Amino acid sequence: MTSGYNLQGLIRRNTLNAITQFDKMGYYSENISNWSTNGYKAVRFEEILGENGYSKAVLRTDHSNGSIQVTKAPLDVAIDGPGFIPITSESGEIYYTRDGSFGLGKDGILMNSNNDIVGAGIQIPADSVKVEIKGNGDVYTYKKVPGEGEFQGTIPLVIFQNPEGLKEVGNNRWEKTENSGEETLVSDHNRICQYKLERSNVDVFSHVTDIMRVNASLLASTTLMGAIDQMYEKAININQ
Repeated sequence: MTSGYNLQGLIRRNTLNAITQFDKMGYYSENISNWSTNGYKAVRFEEILGENGYSKAVLRTDHSNGSIQVTKAPLDVAIDGPGFIPITSESGEIYYTRDGSFGLGKDGILMNSNNDIVGAGIQIPADSVKVEIKGNGDVYTYKKVPGEGEFQGTIPLVIFQNPEGLKEVGNNRWEKTENSGEETLVSDHNRICQYKLERSNVDVFSHVTDIMRVNASLLASTTLMGAIDQMYEKAININQ
């Protein structure tokens, strides 16, 4: 006969499993909802066995590259390879991003859609008829074409020893932490691609399969909870 103690253990394990599956469903759904977000990095939900014998969730970010899409906007850039572009928020915080959908803010300063300044502040003169962004991030503007370009600054590229240690702070921005380590400036590279944007790295088809699997697990947990509840009631009646 199954004891009440064993039933309580079953209830606890099944409840923890259901909570884990609900959490998984939430993160999978968030990934899918950001499938079209430029530079978005998918979150992996992994389970590891804890010291108490129960599994616990660990969140990891997949920093692999997304596919690169060609655009018609001269201020769009994609990073072909590892790295992040430093940006400065309106309140002075330094963040890092891979979303290169840039535009011009006040006084022609290169900014992203959150009004964060790109790099140290790159100004595009109002009378420019052409903007050229080279592979190393150097920005040149032209007052006439053909003509000689004028250097305006460099879009910097940095890397981290442990990018999974970065903290996501919203709006496709990341913040360094002790786990990520300090940034290292990449020099003499050719990773900046003008007229292009990096798409998210979310594998939609894989996520749909994962959601179906999680949904089946939740259904099984719900069914088991009903069966355990009936067993628990019988055990109580027998003890009485």
